Amino acid sequence: MNILSARRYPNQRNGPLSLQQAETRRLAYAIKDPASPVRDFDAAAREMAALIQTPCWLVPIPNSAGSTRANSILASIIATHCPGAQLAQALRRTRRIESQCSRHRRDLPSTPVVEHHIAATGRQLGCRQIYLIDNVCTSGNTLRAAHQALGKGCGLVFAATGHGHADGDTRTLL
Repeated sequence: MNILSARRYPNQRNGPLSLQQAETRRLAYAIKDPASPVRDFDAAAREMAALIQTPCWLVPIPNSAGSTRANSILASIIATHCPGAQLAQALRRTRRIESQCSRHRRDLPSTPVVEHHIAATGRQLGCRQIYLIDNVCTSGNTLRAAHQALGKGCGLVFAATGHGHADGDTRTLL
């Protein structure tokens, strides 16, 4: 599976962050919250939009509680920067899971793909390219679960750690 990211996601455990790295982390956390300022979503969306080709579907990934609201906002703003890109609510969680952020803070491993409980909604997406929209990619398991549920799609995230991807397909633009 291909995962595209606009920026690298810095790990604070590796030492102090530069101003640019700190801003990447701030934006990555901000776009998790639907109540964040539109300017934060727009900043991330502009960089993500530069990575895609249209026509395409932008499919928001549900968060650990099952909501696609924040990723739908992000996808909608990406679409404003890319004529021919359209939002498609094509994924859902069949049950809640512990957030990856919470697991990482407790030094637990990432949730395995089969335990993400992501399923397709049944919406037909046709032959267009599909981009699976999320704010951050650490292990890649959430995107793999979404890809498995749809049977296709390319991950598109604002920031990625750049490690932990078994297929080595993560690409970033800096």
